[in-house]
Amino acid sequence: LDASGRVLLPLDESSLEACLPVLDEHAVESVAIGYLHAFVNPEHEQRTAEWLRSAKPGLSITLASEVCPEIREFERLSTACANAYVRPLMASYLNRLAGELEQLGFNCPFLLMTSGGGLTTLDTASRFPIRLVESGPAGGAILAQDVARYAGLERVLSFDMGGTTAKLCLIDDFEPLTSRSFEVDRVYRFRKGSGLPVRIPVIEMVEIGAGGGSIAQIDKLGRIQVGPESAGSEPGPAAYGRGGEKPAVTDADVKLGRVYADTFAGGSFRLDTAASDRAVQKEIAGPLGLDSEMAAFGVSEVVDENMAAAARAHAAEFGLDLGSRDMVAFGGAAPLHAARLGEKLGVRRIIVPGEAGVGSAVGFLLAPVAYEVVRSRRQLLSAFQPGVVSELMAEMLAESLAVVKMGARGGKLEETRQAYMRYVGQGHEIAVSIPVESYGAEHAGVLRAAFEKDYIRLYGRTIDGVDIEVLSWTLTISEVLPEPGHRVRPGNELSPADPEPLDPGHPLFDAGLERTVSSRVFLRDSLGTGAKIEGPALVTEAQTTTVVPAGW
Repeated sequence: LDASGRVLLPLDESSLEACLPVLDEHAVESVAIGYLHAFVNPEHEQRTAEWLRSAKPGLSITLASEVCPEIREFERLSTACANAYVRPLMASYLNRLAGELEQLGFNCPFLLMTSGGGLTTLDTASRFPIRLVESGPAGGAILAQDVARYAGLERVLSFDMGGTTAKLCLIDDFEPLTSRSFEVDRVYRFRKGSGLPVRIPVIEMVEIGAGGGSIAQIDKLGRIQVGPESAGSEPGPAAYGRGGEKPAVTDADVKLGRVYADTFAGGSFRLDTAASDRAVQKEIAGPLGLDSEMAAFGVSEVVDENMAAAARAHAAEFGLDLGSRDMVAFGGAAPLHAARLGEKLGVRRIIVPGEAGVGSAVGFLLAPVAYEVVRSRRQLLSAFQPGVVSELMAEMLAESLAVVKMGARGGKLEETRQAYMRYVGQGHEIAVSIPVESYGAEHAGVLRAAFEKDYIRLYGRTIDGVDIEVLSWTLTISEVLPEPGHRVRPGNELSPADPEPLDPGHPLFDAGLERTVSSRVFLRDSLGTGAKIEGPALVTEAQTTTVVPAGW
């Protein structure tokens, strides 16, 4: 054993047999196998797995060369370890769920959402559950993508705010930003670089600890701090009346009049507005010498400014801007904060889709069946080998098709490819879209032109006299979804000339005016297509409330 408790032995059968007592002693259920150059030649990982399966038939085995066949051994093995950690639990759960669905008479395909925004089969999800780690937020991004396609919005900011976090995603030309880098189990929550790196296909988004349950407090410098600690669902915000005593963002929203108590959660339970007031007064207003209304406004402003700062930094990181974008807001808390966040970011307009409170789940129903395959094969453009790349693409195509055809509904399939490229000597690559065709010697110039175009977009310049190299290649097969058609709720086609408010004089604190004003409250289901409402107003529904400030 070395200092970290790892078994260090040469690779032969007698050495492997020496590992068996260690597995028994610690009741090991799952093993990750990762060898240094197996991303090019996985034979030794495969031989080790075969031997281990024969010695321990019930053992769950993850091969790094299958989970993440990419260069960089640390990220590859950390991804394999994360997969091995969750695989026994997830495989058992998914197979049990599939069995119970079958008993209930569900004989249709059982597909699962992945972090990359596509659906995959039960078998693939059971083998590689690490690909599901960010599936919930990915579903929300797919919903925003669908809204963008339906409404013809080419530059969109997706804003998803629920109980514990807020997620922001950039969607340009109807496609969300994607990546192969992600972190789990961050020591400092939401701080990049403090977690375990995982190399999987993901929809790129920024996540911060700002949700309806995020707790507000005064820090040592006498400033309002919100999150990342959360009240969770139990006991939840003080307004829920379940024993919560610390003020959450929801309590601030209740105090500011952004939540209409009579229709909250479809009227299933009554909000304790007095508890919200007490929590805000005790923890925020009292220490700062403010009245509870201004203290609640301070909590809300801190949350909105934190989200705005995160969005600006995220956009700058990818060489993009936020000006003149449209925002798609969903999640239980996003419609309450969307207008104020939009003002800070300068967005043009805000779209709150139907069923916004369960937007991620709706996104699952809109996602295509898709699967991405990655391979690392270094290619210098000055010595480009088109035959090697074409052969590699053929292997990747076969692997991706085998997965997608198990779940696709017989429709048209689409292939996309990317190359992860950099200047020789650099430490990191950028993803570059490349043509889907058979490659020849002339494609060295095609790849160079594509790389330089994206490099200029990100960094504003190219570097003369330096060769360019490709480290990894990705190929994705996805089901082509039909174009979204015209969608109107049945019986809701006509617009009343003057919508009838549920409440004509609800007190609402308007952030722009910094004072409480009288607002009208409308039920969303009572509004017809084309209805126009001047703020200040609330549009309430069972799962959320849309705040319409003065001037909107």
